[in-house]
Amino acid sequence: MSDSIDNIPIIEESNYDDLFRKILKAESPPSRKTRIFPRVPITLKEHTDHEKYFVPKFVSLGPYHHGKPNLQLVEDFFKPLYANKLFNGNQESIRRLCHSLAKMVPTLREYYEDDVDHLSDDELTKIMLLDGCFILFFIKHIYLNSEKDYFGLKSHQIMFTQQDMFLLENQIPYLVLTEVMNFVSDEFWDLKIKRFIDDNILAAERCRVSGAKLPKPQVDGPVPATINHLLELLQARLTKDKPREIFPNDRYTFRNVNELQEEGVHFKPSRTRSLAQIKFYKCGIFANIELPPITVDESTKPMLLNLVAYEMCSNDTHESFVTSYICLLDSLIDHAEDVKVLRRAGILDNQLGSDEEVAGLFNEIGKGLVPNSFAYSAARTAIQKHYESKSNTWISQLKYEYIKSRWPFVALFAGLLGLFLGSVQTYFSVFGVQSHCESLCLYLKKHHQP
Repeated sequence: MSDSIDNIPIIEESNYDDLFRKILKAESPPSRKTRIFPRVPITLKEHTDHEKYFVPKFVSLGPYHHGKPNLQLVEDFFKPLYANKLFNGNQESIRRLCHSLAKMVPTLREYYEDDVDHLSDDELTKIMLLDGCFILFFIKHIYLNSEKDYFGLKSHQIMFTQQDMFLLENQIPYLVLTEVMNFVSDEFWDLKIKRFIDDNILAAERCRVSGAKLPKPQVDGPVPATINHLLELLQARLTKDKPREIFPNDRYTFRNVNELQEEGVHFKPSRTRSLAQIKFYKCGIFANIELPPITVDESTKPMLLNLVAYEMCSNDTHESFVTSYICLLDSLIDHAEDVKVLRRAGILDNQLGSDEEVAGLFNEIGKGLVPNSFAYSAARTAIQKHYESKSNTWISQLKYEYIKSRWPFVALFAGLLGLFLGSVQTYFSVFGVQSHCESLCLYLKKHHQP
């Protein structure tokens, strides 16, 4: 023992003075006064096509992609045009809005990363004015315009504009939109913005193929004051009515949709658009899982990836319900057959193409994502309990095999029926009761006198 103590090397404390001072002086990282508009996290950029999913295709909003040559058509033509039309050519109102936004520039700079410092205050003011006017004019006069006057935009440009408005790096502060609304008279601005957001929610009304009808989205009430940009508002609307989960997720052994079906689990679309809610309930030995429906088309992957990027940058780690729902679908979908089941149940509306493409989409997006550890914990625990129940297994599997192929069960039933009828015939042949005709014949034969 003494030898081992003697062998311990002597530390020269002077060599570690800098380390000791660093540890003793360590403090919490400085916090910003406002939420910044971050860039897409490196981890997402490494695993996805950054240009395809995170960079605007038609319109730049905010300073990050401002000035790119391929976006100049909107910058030079559509933005000034829409600003003029939004204000009906009222130059005085536009001038007053410009002065008001100029006073907000110090605050607006705090929303963005330091790589926009090359922009002067005047340049940033112009960006905010034109972009704010463009967004509001697009929502009110193009997207919600029943007369279908697109003011020079073609249909594919409208689609790209909608996608570009929900990119993480393509946002402007909501307080800029609020300031523009103060100068443009319309008492229904909040209603129109929330209607635009709800129409872009991943579960559209048209994805009801199972007959279940979603309640109409509630668009009354103002936009919450805590909202910083349109992508955040979309995420809030997508994950509203969050349940209070007390316990984090434990280990689960159930796998894909088809495996759960074998255990008597049926899938149904829920009546809510919130991705924060899934339900599990039992009906005897069988069980139902209700999942929020989702439409899968060309816009789904960029929208999901940007929502994931937003949640990864959020200060609240318990708000990542979009990420959690993607991880849930990734765990339930291994093959095209799993997509087929969910599609027939009305949970997935496949506008993309083949079921293989949909399966690949969720498997690609879900790779490397970390869900909220509390998300769906009650439902997942109940599913696991049902999955492990031996009393449910054999009956559930028998019914599942019957659903997959009825002919073996028809043959089995016919064989059992034939065996029963043969037994009945044998019984009456041996122990059968004589009929009235047979009794009469015996009586006449016995009393017949020759």
